[in-house]
Amino acid sequence: MLTIDTTIMCSHLQRKLFEKDGIYHSLWIAMQDDPELTAVVRSRQLHIYRNGIKVLVLAGKSAPKIIKEDPISELLQIERIKWMEQRFNNAMAAIKDGSADSLKAIKEDVAELSKYYGSELWKLDFAADEAGNLPPDLKRGVLSEDGIWNLLSDYRDIQKKKQ
Repeated sequence: MLTIDTTIMCSHLQRKLFEKDGIYHSLWIAMQDDPELTAVVRSRQLHIYRNGIKVLVLAGKSAPKIIKEDPISELLQIERIKWMEQRFNNAMAAIKDGSADSLKAIKEDVAELSKYYGSELWKLDFAADEAGNLPPDLKRGVLSEDGIWNLLSDYRDIQKKKQ
């Protein structure tokens, strides 16, 4: 089992790695079963190595940095899309419901989706989808340009009407 010193790890990264709904949690679980992987916390970030060669750096608020192509990096992309897809579906359902409580509950989801949409990571995920490099059974509505644009627009319109 992989163990690391979390005392100097960024609290945002801790949540993303160790909380069940964190974007990197599935990655952390997969790392536990891979004896070739090691990790160390440096500068509040998690540096991941395969057989002593750095392959990935995870940060709390910054995008992950892929150092070398590796199966763990590919898993990172799939897990990120799944995580964003879940937020996308939650937000769509809440907007359809329209209740104040539902809309309040998705504020963080919408913020994450807004940050993701148009980012370099979204562009990479979109390009991978267009190239057919993602698993065919992976749900990917979040990679639909119109879908995410409409969701963010609808949310902004609802917020304006509330004011």
